[in-house]
Amino acid sequence: MSKLLKSVFYGTMQATGLFELTRRLNANKALILTYHGVLETGSENYVNRNCVSKDMFEKQMLWLKNNYNPVHLSDLVEMLQGKKKMPPHAVAVTFDDGFHNNYKVAFPVLEKHNVPATIFVTTDFINTKGEQLWTERIDSIIYSATILRLRLPIDGEDGLFDISTPENKIKSSDRIRKILKSQSRRERERHILLLEQQIEGVREFIDEMDERYAFLQWQDIAAMVKSGIIEIGSHTCSHSILSTLTHEEVKTELLNAKMAIEAQLAMPCKLFSYPNGTPKDFSRRDKNILQELGYAAAFSQIDGLNSVGEDVYALKRINIVRSANFAFFLSKITGIWGKIKRILN
Repeated sequence: MSKLLKSVFYGTMQATGLFELTRRLNANKALILTYHGVLETGSENYVNRNCVSKDMFEKQMLWLKNNYNPVHLSDLVEMLQGKKKMPPHAVAVTFDDGFHNNYKVAFPVLEKHNVPATIFVTTDFINTKGEQLWTERIDSIIYSATILRLRLPIDGEDGLFDISTPENKIKSSDRIRKILKSQSRRERERHILLLEQQIEGVREFIDEMDERYAFLQWQDIAAMVKSGIIEIGSHTCSHSILSTLTHEEVKTELLNAKMAIEAQLAMPCKLFSYPNGTPKDFSRRDKNILQELGYAAAFSQIDGLNSVGEDVYALKRINIVRSANFAFFLSKITGIWGKIKRILN
């Protein structure tokens, strides 16, 4: 669907009052949003798809402030457990990964409008410079490449990926990330190094995209926590997908990340966000380990709203992507976009 058609489609839904009707019908369900980054600048390209603009983010936060009841995520967990009364239209804002723009760009907006948020940090990357999550490395490799094809041997076959056009780069990046998600950390790293060896200019691209890729510093995190509106949760140490790890590896990732946060902030870390977060990315084993280590709740990337009595180790969230179409944002947070997607699939 073209941008124009999408604009007309979602704009028509908004004009008919469908979004408002759905919002009212879901008043007793909890909405949890996932953001990754908020950018001052940043062009409308593929690598910025999970980063909204500052202006759009502020517009979205104002909408939540005026039409929902923003609450701390830790409080929302207790509400969903029936330990606290949940207000109508409860919403919690979360960020995954721990990018510096969460502090530099998003935090002032959240503070200005008094909207609480939780940032799930990948602890191995905090206080680093020039490092990237493995998913971001693939995006930057492909986006910056000047060659026409990339070679990636998989299961004994010499796979070729067409990156000759912007559209083909998007398709190839999606395919490669999907393949590597099921691999062990060591195997995935070997394949990413193979990709890096085939291109030039990656480091220049990373420098230009510092606003997009730079990670938080512990001092920034401490300043946000001190404000009283930001909570910090764990997103593992290395951003490994739990289903690709052994029992001991999962335990190490979850425990070390928790200990690092608690040591730096001198407060308990009780909340966790699953890397990638689809139903295939975590299991009962992982929920049991989280509970054993003292985590109170865990958040997936399964699209949907949450009701009282929900499994607090598999809470649903709605991912907010970059779009200049505000009506599209409304379709996401009311759950209509998710229903349309499920029907189409």
